[in-house]
Amino acid sequence: MEFTDVPQGQEPAGVIAYSFVLPYAVPLSTEPVQIYVGHEYLRIRGVDSSERDHSWMQDAFTCFLSWSTMEHGVDPVYEGSVLASTVLDKVTGRAARETQPETANLPHERSVVVVMVPVKERTAALTPPHDGKVDPLTLAHWLVADTLRSLRITAGIPLPELHYKALNPITPAVFGTLTDAGSIRFDEDQLAIVLDHLPVQSIAWDLVDAVAVGNVFTQLTLGSVSALIRDHHARSHAEHVAGDYRASVLSNAITCEVALDTTLAAMLWEEDKTPAEAARMWADASSITHRVKTMYAHRLGASWNLDIDGPVADWRHRVVDVRNSLIHSGRTTSVAESDRAGECAADLISFISMRLVLAWKTYPKTLAVMCGPSSVDQYASKNQRANIHKALETNSASAGEFHRWRDDWLKARASL
Repeated sequence: MEFTDVPQGQEPAGVIAYSFVLPYAVPLSTEPVQIYVGHEYLRIRGVDSSERDHSWMQDAFTCFLSWSTMEHGVDPVYEGSVLASTVLDKVTGRAARETQPETANLPHERSVVVVMVPVKERTAALTPPHDGKVDPLTLAHWLVADTLRSLRITAGIPLPELHYKALNPITPAVFGTLTDAGSIRFDEDQLAIVLDHLPVQSIAWDLVDAVAVGNVFTQLTLGSVSALIRDHHARSHAEHVAGDYRASVLSNAITCEVALDTTLAAMLWEEDKTPAEAARMWADASSITHRVKTMYAHRLGASWNLDIDGPVADWRHRVVDVRNSLIHSGRTTSVAESDRAGECAADLISFISMRLVLAWKTYPKTLAVMCGPSSVDQYASKNQRANIHKALETNSASAGEFHRWRDDWLKARASL
């Protein structure tokens, strides 16, 4: 194995080799594959000149990927079925089964890929990510993830996206030196690089109050729009933590749009507009940004200007614009963009809740549909808090009426 296509005068001092185990097996041959990494690859991956780390990175270089498929451990389908069966016997008071299903002896195969990245010197190659610069392990992950994307396109195999946080958090690595003949010599012992994440199955969560979960479950089963909005926002957070930053931004966009549109719909319902009349208003102002400009401020007060600093402008620039960029360009979003979108979505929901609490005399039913007691406690003055809680309780029974109105309104919108 030799490194080729290296610009003259930029021969690497050695290579850093990482071994990544995948949660599944992929049908790729075991012959080493050369991948040329130049400016264009880094540009597509969103790396600008300030993010290139010249302490280890050459202007252009060739990496090697070597794929293996190994039989290892118990098949997770069998393991899961045994665990489920054991608990079922325990709950139903029956003796545990001693027989094993036929799948017990099926081999469990997983793919392992070794990625070798040429580096200028050893210390820089083993330095963790810093100052927003690209480190060799991140680059190696990109190469593996893009190979799997290419396989998915070519063969139609439904492989899930290999996000950074889907990697095993302990990655074996070893540094090798280049000989005068251009071959690689690995004389050092392996290192264990511990990544900055844990898979969700390895985290022990604190016990959650079952009553609180039951209350939200009830809200979901009754079609609560407020619970639906919270669900989308919680999903966006889970996707961000899992490393699916594109999905997180899209979920935050859904969170905000459902919150804004449902708030306006509820106010129109409380103003005695029919579903057809409200749907026509959407048809006449089909852009959500146009609706925000024209239909909220005179109803709820405060600034809804899309260009003045605040939660509404942040939503426009940090959520809507990023979401549109992702959809129209097909690009991959950054961690920072996803993080900011989540923060802005939370700020917008808080802003809407605050405005509804302050407008409780005008829109008590909308308040009951969109907010809960915690919003009243957070945003109401002490003098008005008891009155608003009473209004919230009095009007909560109208939620079912609104949900039926909303279904008709959505149908009317779809027909225009």
